[in-house]
Amino acid sequence: MKKTVINTVLASAILSTYAYAETELTPEPEQATVVATMTERPGNPSVTPDGRLLLSVHPLDNPTTKVIELSVAGNQTPYPTMKYAQGDDSLFKAVIAIRTDDNGVAWILDLATHTITGWDTHKETLVKTIKIPASVLKPTSFLQDFALDQKRQRIIIADMTQNDLKSEAIPAFVTVDLKTGEAVRVAENHPSMKADSKTGFALNPITIDPSYEWVYFGAVNGRTVYRVKASHFDNNGQTVASNIEKYADKSYSDGITVDSAQNVYVTDIENNAIGVSTPQGYRIIATLSDNQTWPDGMSFGPDGYIYITVNQLDRTAALNNGTDTGTRPFEVVKIKALATGSTGR
Repeated sequence: MKKTVINTVLASAILSTYAYAETELTPEPEQATVVATMTERPGNPSVTPDGRLLLSVHPLDNPTTKVIELSVAGNQTPYPTMKYAQGDDSLFKAVIAIRTDDNGVAWILDLATHTITGWDTHKETLVKTIKIPASVLKPTSFLQDFALDQKRQRIIIADMTQNDLKSEAIPAFVTVDLKTGEAVRVAENHPSMKADSKTGFALNPITIDPSYEWVYFGAVNGRTVYRVKASHFDNNGQTVASNIEKYADKSYSDGITVDSAQNVYVTDIENNAIGVSTPQGYRIIATLSDNQTWPDGMSFGPDGYIYITVNQLDRTAALNNGTDTGTRPFEVVKIKALATGSTGR
């Protein structure tokens, strides 16, 4: 795979379906609190159980550093080591998704090498490296986000495909057993994974609830949150496709997470806001700072807040006719969760 998996063709693909939603704002939604700023474009966040903030640096910019730890003082340190995260010869090549489990193991997915790295953030040692076999992938696989099922020691990756930006999407779940490394491709091309149009982007936002009962997901350019019980991914996921159900409406979104009350939080890329989807409807609960766009990844922290990257992807050169009009610094923000008990770090 080329080092950069996204290029200028992406602009027409997104913008052709990029119409602002007619979502009615709730009365005076709060403004998200800025907790950190960055000169490099953040990808996804992961807050460890002891409150450390890990961030991928979005591969759209061909960054020199692939993953960082952002300190309270604002210092950015390549993570976990220089060998993994810094320079052209780093082991990480193109990281977006990171999730940290309750034991402090950060699971880092490299979409360029199709590799999962487990790193102990307490001992600062490698736990394991898992190579995802080519047999469960497509030539256009695009492995961005995943749900971390700690109960079953499994991750469920949303393979949007479309990394060549030419072919029609062939989305699917790719499950990986974190103990054995066994991988399976599940529910390929299910209607719930498809975008609203052929030029839109498919399955990407995905999460699992704190009880590890439900997996929630949707398409980037889709207006529905779907869910399926996590137990259906047992036995090679044979019963997943027949048990997917609609849960709620949403806006176009790049990321989601969920709390113990099954409130699904959405990074609303149409309204540059944070919303919540429930069976009762979709509503916006927080706005971004002036001139900030594209809320992206989300992670619950141990303090009851949801941490969100805001990276202005719509202003990158790749999505903006070759000119980067992003206004630095970029932001990491937080909002208070509506219910306690959360997962998806």
